[in-house]
Amino acid sequence: MEEIEDMSRQDKAKIYEKGVDNIMNASQTHLVVATVTFEAGFTLPGGFDSDPNSTNKGTAILIRNTAFCAFVVTDAIAFSCSAGTMFIYYFMADTRRSSKNYTEMYPLLWKLYNDAIFLQGMAMFVVVIAFVSGMYATLAHSAALAISVCIIGCTSFLIYFWVYFRGIQNLIRTEQSGET
Repeated sequence: MEEIEDMSRQDKAKIYEKGVDNIMNASQTHLVVATVTFEAGFTLPGGFDSDPNSTNKGTAILIRNTAFCAFVVTDAIAFSCSAGTMFIYYFMADTRRSSKNYTEMYPLLWKLYNDAIFLQGMAMFVVVIAFVSGMYATLAHSAALAISVCIIGCTSFLIYFWVYFRGIQNLIRTEQSGET
């Protein structure tokens, strides 16, 4: 940051403008992911009671299933996190549109961007739990298949951590080598 302190106002503005552009470009990609996890909130496993003579008509068939209840709660969390992420990206785009002062805009957009990344990470994490519990609820009649799907679904956590830590390692190597 000391390098930025010693620059002219115009050079600072150019650096911050590039930073804002980078954040907004990355946000577009992240918005696609947020939309997918947001849309996952609209599909319930097992279907609904459609018996016209039933007092439970229109309610979820698996409502008394513990795994289904876990699905509903985790799905609601993922949905809320994704909705929050999409709102943050909307606000970021509106902020970018309404101001051309990149020096003042950059710190706000950077904070919002990091908040959105946190919420989207939570949504992606929790949607896996929702998927696994939803699959378990619908496949309970076949324990071997249900357990297999749970194990396969849970391996995604290992993949998340592997990708995350590989990214951290590469970032550390880049900083140590002096590359930008």
